[in-house]
Amino acid sequence: MEYFPLLELPKDIQALVVEHVARNSILDLLCVKELSKGMKALADRHRVYHFFDVLSVPWDLDIPSQFLKTFYEEGNPNTIYIKSAQFVYTFGFKEEGLALMKRAADA
Repeated sequence: MEYFPLLELPKDIQALVVEHVARNSILDLLCVKELSKGMKALADRHRVYHFFDVLSVPWDLDIPSQFLKTFYEEGNPNTIYIKSAQFVYTFGFKEEGLALMKRAADA
C-alpha cells in the first residue's frame, strides 16, 4: 500500500488536515501527534481544540478537568453545551445556561 506524503504538504494544509482529524476521535488525534514533531506541534495548537468532538469521548473515562477547560476556553461547542446544561439543571441558573446554549448553537 502506498502512503500519502502528508508531511510534504504546505504547513497550512497540514493544519487543516489535523483540524479535520480532531473531529473524528481522540485516538486519531493522538496518532497524528505521533507522526512527527511538526505534526505534534500542529496538533497541540489551540485551534484544534475547537473542532474536537468531546461528546465522542466515553464519559466513564476520568477526563482531567483542565483538559475540558482548555476545550471550553477555545470555544468548543460541545463543552459550551455541557456547561450550559450544568448551569441550567445542576445550578438552576436558567438565564446564564440559555445564554451558553445560544453561544454553543452559534459556534
